[in-house]
Amino acid sequence: MAAPTARTASLLQGLSGEMEVNNGEARTSLSYGGKLLPRICPSDADGAVRFRQTSYALTLSVPLANDTDLIDPQLLDGLSDGPSLSFSLSRYSATKRDAPTGFQSRAWQFGGEVSIGTKQFHYRDPLSLAKHSNWKPQLGIGGFLAFYPSDRRSMVSFGIDYQSSYEAAEEQILCKAVVTDPDKDCAKAAPKGPDRGDSLNLSIEYRRATGLSIFGANIAYSPKFTYDSLNDDFGAELPIYFVPTAKSPVLPGFKIGYASDENNLILGLFLKASFGMMH
Repeated sequence: MAAPTARTASLLQGLSGEMEVNNGEARTSLSYGGKLLPRICPSDADGAVRFRQTSYALTLSVPLANDTDLIDPQLLDGLSDGPSLSFSLSRYSATKRDAPTGFQSRAWQFGGEVSIGTKQFHYRDPLSLAKHSNWKPQLGIGGFLAFYPSDRRSMVSFGIDYQSSYEAAEEQILCKAVVTDPDKDCAKAAPKGPDRGDSLNLSIEYRRATGLSIFGANIAYSPKFTYDSLNDDFGAELPIYFVPTAKSPVLPGFKIGYASDENNLILGLFLKASFGMMH
């Protein structure tokens, strides 16, 4: 009756980490999570046994040497371009019973996450070329509902996330009113501070452990589609996991993504702790 392993399993008493590179831009995250003591309800009149367990996680995510506005455009994640701290809480439920037609089971999970982040923006005064910079807060809140078929090898989930973030203005060639030395009197920079943007992302994800093996590693995948209902943008990604059959501290993989606002394919590599069905 135990809940499936988390997507990023613990390495040291609930501590885990991962690194991901998308189109040459890297991001790393460090998480600490755990599970509260489960509640098991014994068999009742209808022959069902019910299992309940609450999980939590605290995650710090930091981009590395990042100059772009969005590391994860295929997921429409407005908080991925700066450091962020997230707290998530979820509840896993499973029911098993012996039915006349044979053994039956079903499981589901629901939860939510709150994220706070920040990013520094640089811009210049379009007339004097004076440099300015400031930090802007970025916030996110969301929830999900996941279902686990009885085969215990797959999962489908639905999510909704509201985000309030900032995006830098597009860089331009700025020059003073009187130009005597172009190298000193002109510069390429954003002409103003960042603009705030709100998004409401709706997503669907499917995870599957195939049972296929290539070069001693099992194959798993988890396609995800995200739609921003406020800005009419969408993104999709297809991660492919190589799960070592032998005990291994890392899980390599790659992914292909697409974002409608950028209209190009996004290629990514990642190293995670493990692949699992748990949301």
